[in-house]
Amino acid sequence: MTRICVVLGNRMNDDGSVSESTKERLEFLKSYYAAEKPDFVILSGGIANPKAGISEARAMLNELHGAIDESRIVLEDRSRTTIENAKFSAPLIASLSADEVTVISSPSHIRRIYMNPIRLFKKYLKRAGKGDAEIKSYCGRQA
Repeated sequence: MTRICVVLGNRMNDDGSVSESTKERLEFLKSYYAAEKPDFVILSGGIANPKAGISEARAMLNELHGAIDESRIVLEDRSRTTIENAKFSAPLIASLSADEVTVISSPSHIRRIYMNPIRLFKKYLKRAGKGDAEIKSYCGRQA
């Protein structure tokens, strides 16, 4: 069984640093990775803030400072919205033959009704031929 987790980016600060929300997501990732040992981690986020000059995915990778085996990290650095997170991550997930996908975000993001990340991932995974993958969410507390 191939298990993947996807960390959703959050708009960067103008100075190129990651937001507090992104820092929280990365802390959640570290604890999830240590406990669950997924096969791959996708860091998802493009350049939503042009002033930052760096993609959210690249900035998350830099922020992790080797806390996770980099050979298991895949960067999705084109998305600028939650819809695009799902749309651009789904083919990567399908190419890795995932059976289980855990989406890491903040509680308010996972719970929202409008552009709900879990529903979007289900939709785009189905389009990518991996509609049978189990999708979970994780945000360090009950999602």
